[in-house]
Amino acid sequence: MKSLSSMVTNGFVYTREDEDTLTISTVRLTDGRRRVLQSRFRAPMFRDAVKLAIVDLKESIKVMAVERRKQGRPSPPRPL
Repeated sequence: MKSLSSMVTNGFVYTREDEDTLTISTVRLTDGRRRVLQSRFRAPMFRDAVKLAIVDLKESIKVMAVERRKQGRPSPPRPL
């Protein structure tokens, strides 16, 4: 996230959720939403992900689930 934040000039990034990929970019994305850059994003599409792949492409970051939690296995408790 630090490399991406160094590219942000106006404090905003653009996000787009495709079928299995979340893209966070400093440049406007087709069908993307504009958001304030934060160190923490919540993405419901990764709620059951155990491992993520993060690809840094200079002006954007792509996040993909590599491994998902097996069904029937309880979620770990959320911190308060």
